[in-house]
Amino acid sequence: MELSGRVVLIIEDGDEYLENLSRFVPGPRYLQAKSGAAALARLAEASVDLVYLDMRFDRAPQAALLGDHAAVTRQQGGDPRRGWRHLAHHQGLYILAALHAAGHQPPLILSYDFSLEPHRWRRLNTRPGLAWVSDAARPEEIRALMKRLILEAS
Repeated sequence: MELSGRVVLIIEDGDEYLENLSRFVPGPRYLQAKSGAAALARLAEASVDLVYLDMRFDRAPQAALLGDHAAVTRQQGGDPRRGWRHLAHHQGLYILAALHAAGHQPPLILSYDFSLEPHRWRRLNTRPGLAWVSDAARPEEIRALMKRLILEAS
């Protein structure tokens, strides 16, 4: 299976994944959303074959972050800055939950290294079509994972 003709939505707060995947994993048509709300809007207007989701959104404006800041702040000992930092550092999980709640469950690659947190990955990995890659993943690994997830979803 080739990736040409496939559509991949990259959800990130910068441009690194878009630039790197376009350069090193050519073939798919890449779309980009820089927030959870933008991703939901993109998915409402067009279908995608795969989502590539960043975990950390530490450059995103606070207003663009999904999640209940007040509740997270309470969980973080009442410190609002820690609450915002938690939302930014775990934004990928909040976006994943929002996609699921909206009924969008395309194959999804989460850009985060769960190798040191296998228990966390086991709790998270409750649906088919979900995988993760670290930032150190080689382009051929990413390409193979994209192909596998898209093929499994077909």
